[in-house]
Amino acid sequence: MQAIIFANRNGNELMPLNQFYCPALLPVSNKSIIEYTLEDLANTGIKQVKLVVSSQIHELKAAIGNGERWGLEIDYFLSRDQEDASKVIPRLLLDKTQSILLARADMLRSPCIKSFVRFSEQMPNSFVIAKINNQNAGLLMLPAARAHTETLNWPLANTEKLIEQLEGDYVTQVLHGDCFMLDSLSDYMQANQSMAMAKVIGSAPKGRYISSATAANGFYVGAKTKTGQLRTQNAWGVIGDNSQIDGSVDMQQNVIVGSNCLIDKKCTLNNCIILDGSYVGQDLNVSNAIVCQSLLITPDSGGYIEINDQSLIATNQLNDNSIAINDTGSNVSVFQRLSASLLFSAGLMLSPLLIVIAMLSSSHKPLFHQQVTINNQKLNTWRWNVGSLFLSRLPQLILVITGKLNLVGCSPFNKPYQNDETTEKYSEQNLTANKELGLYGPIQLHSNNDITHEEQMLIEAEFAQLKTKAKLLKLFKLSQSHNRNKAHSKATLG
Repeated sequence: MQAIIFANRNGNELMPLNQFYCPALLPVSNKSIIEYTLEDLANTGIKQVKLVVSSQIHELKAAIGNGERWGLEIDYFLSRDQEDASKVIPRLLLDKTQSILLARADMLRSPCIKSFVRFSEQMPNSFVIAKINNQNAGLLMLPAARAHTETLNWPLANTEKLIEQLEGDYVTQVLHGDCFMLDSLSDYMQANQSMAMAKVIGSAPKGRYISSATAANGFYVGAKTKTGQLRTQNAWGVIGDNSQIDGSVDMQQNVIVGSNCLIDKKCTLNNCIILDGSYVGQDLNVSNAIVCQSLLITPDSGGYIEINDQSLIATNQLNDNSIAINDTGSNVSVFQRLSASLLFSAGLMLSPLLIVIAMLSSSHKPLFHQQVTINNQKLNTWRWNVGSLFLSRLPQLILVITGKLNLVGCSPFNKPYQNDETTEKYSEQNLTANKELGLYGPIQLHSNNDITHEEQMLIEAEFAQLKTKAKLLKLFKLSQSHNRNKAHSKATLG
């Protein structure tokens, strides 16, 4: 049996967290939502998984890869944000007679897929409605559910209204466990709190357990994390990998601290979530709130503010810098650098000819300036003012030789597409984070300058799935296509 897993929510209802995480990658007690679903699938014995994603494909690929960690074989299938399942499924070319599991991976549920599959297989001709705590569990089984795939669309249909509208043969299965839709900040907060207290049936936080001053609960602590004496704290919760909490910090009630966080001296943490890569400054009191880098979020009201004072709340710069060093150097292979060196040498040999062509194109501007953003650092580069997009970027090969960019990958040259200043900063981070940035790619060699952000994401996501030879062939065709378009334009003007 194979599974079709949907992780294509846009997460707008979780603003502002959707600027940092797609819903499927939201951490609940320091494990992403989709990991809970993948673990449940692996326990069911399902091996083949098609993961339906939208613009977050790069982030998801970086986090879960090909599924080998869970013994799964994951293939990625691109859709638009929250595209109807009824439109996606026909494009997958499935066997209409085969039993196939459909599930959402951007909500949190207790392990229940095995029970659902066994129950559905006993009545293959009946549409089975799965419910947990009287909520739609986001599970369907083909072929019986083929006429009802709209029940998997986001937002999920209410099960009671669904039953009222149904006609034909259907069965309701009540599954044992807990279910969180994660369709609001308050529901996200509750999911974290329940998991930290080990109250989500069938699931438990990861990390070693350390008891606290509370009788019933304690802390689950990740690797390479430094804390004070947790046994004296009147609190419980989860602390992620590689975080530091000063010994003078006072923790109360439910506290979740993500990975790579720094909690400074004499802070008070009370019933709160500190998400990955955040810094909480000295003497600060964080109560009934979510901290996400420089944002302070109030889940009950849905309000949030950005703190501009880095001594209060900020991105944990120490960890950011270490990540930046790794991303800009070690990920560019020796082969890529050597290839770039050869191309750069060829470019030097061609430079007299390119100078002539550039002068003919524009005698006042044979070279033009272009800025590239890598790990939030802006670098100045130069391009030849020649017709060929491939040849024009030859001077920029120095970025590959020095290990700042891959030879082939996503575009680092595009400007953020939002107008709002705050959103612009986050979009720039999202465009460059968790992606393999390259000098050459489908956007860098695309002749159309009016590509929308959504189109760019789709083009680059499809390109990322190609094998190396297919990528190089596509880039060659794009380069040739651009040259033909330029020649045609000149002929038309002439």
